[in-house]
Amino acid sequence: MVRKRANWNLGLEKGLVELLHYHNNDCYRSQNGWSSEAWNRIVKMFQERFTHVSFSKLQIQEKEKELKRDYNLLKEAKKQSGVHVGDTTFCPVAEGVRRQDGKNIEANTRSEC
Repeated sequence: MVRKRANWNLGLEKGLVELLHYHNNDCYRSQNGWSSEAWNRIVKMFQERFTHVSFSKLQIQEKEKELKRDYNLLKEAKKQSGVHVGDTTFCPVAEGVRRQDGKNIEANTRSEC
């Protein structure tokens, strides 16, 4: 039997992330990740929420791995960039970033962002 390729969209990914976040507690986690009970519940709830698609447990697990990998890559890139959001202003702050002419960019020099 040939398995169809899963066609994910932003709404399906968001729904999966919400379910994963909901189940992210000690009750559903094992030493190496999600427990089999958690995966069964996540898949069941996903299929109940999105009745117009039918993804297997394996396809949902593969998507979780892909999302986790992408998240970690973005997190690492953000960490290396030196840019973050200010705690009080919620404006982007660039630390240790230089312009092309070699001068430092001043953090939060604008009154608004």
